[in-house]
Amino acid sequence: MRFGDSLVIMCAFFWALHIIFIGKFIKIFDIPLFFGALQALVVASFSFLFGFFFEDISFANILNESVSIIYAGILSGGIAFTLQIYAQKNIAPSPSAIIFSLESVFAAIAAWIILNQYLDINNIIGCTFILAGVIFSQILPEAKKN
Repeated sequence: MRFGDSLVIMCAFFWALHIIFIGKFIKIFDIPLFFGALQALVVASFSFLFGFFFEDISFANILNESVSIIYAGILSGGIAFTLQIYAQKNIAPSPSAIIFSLESVFAAIAAWIILNQYLDINNIIGCTFILAGVIFSQILPEAKKN
């Protein structure tokens, strides 16, 4: 096991906690916009803090990558997480975790369409396997009932 593998496992653990926490929080308080805004503020604060200490901040580079930053910040960070909070009001954490595993598929497709990024055959095959896995995990239990 390499260091990167342990980071992936750690990220998966915290992502699972994130989904469980949002599901519980939204059922108790039902304030998805506030929670989405709070989440964005916390992430922005930590990103700025770590960026300040570990990165060389250059406004020229920020301006050069402004489209990617806006795409990631507004669409992925703002709108997608807020929609996730709304969606979790009506679904249990386990199925939502399976559905949210499609995030990488939709991110790759959106980057292909919006940012003109190139997907090679390995990326397309990976997206297809993830999509098939999610579909089968949702269809198989229903098929077994019938």
